[in-house]
Amino acid sequence: MIKDSITGIVLAGGKSSRMGTDKGIIDLNGKRIVQHVLDALAPVVDKILIIANNNHYNNFGYPVYRDIIKDSGPLGGIYTGLVNSNTEKNIVLSCDIPFITTQMINYIVAQSGEYEITIPMHDGKQEPLCGTYSKKCASRFKKLLENKIWKMHEVLTLFATQQLGISSTNGVEQNFVNINTPQDLTIQMLK
Repeated sequence: MIKDSITGIVLAGGKSSRMGTDKGIIDLNGKRIVQHVLDALAPVVDKILIIANNNHYNNFGYPVYRDIIKDSGPLGGIYTGLVNSNTEKNIVLSCDIPFITTQMINYIVAQSGEYEITIPMHDGKQEPLCGTYSKKCASRFKKLLENKIWKMHEVLTLFATQQLGISSTNGVEQNFVNINTPQDLTIQMLK
């Protein structure tokens, strides 16, 4: 994969209702949670876009776009990213997975082939907010959003989706740990 043929899209527009504050800008081990994600992503892509409805994300050095279709969940964020991307292939990451590695991102991109969507799957769990999405999906995502079909597990069945099996060995599952609650943050800080 040639670096300039892929865009990184970081989703930071969630309501963070379980955390009580914007989780992407919380400090974890001396860096904002979203900065961990940006640092892992930067070596893989030529351009990074942040999808956020909070002005705090303007401080990370990348363009920030507000959701085109408000209050439409992660699908709305992915749609906004795809609309603003200039590349066919895009890697989408949630802002709350601070332990994602450059190696895992490279692996997902390398395995994505010609699929419209490629997402990792480990321990029977899909990770739709850590996968590749073709820009071609944007027009169909818009129709789904207009019809209030927002659940990612439903959306994935409507596209040529590859579920990339990830072995849960050698701590690989740590890549997908989400920081959603104050308890999640405390657990990770104590490790």
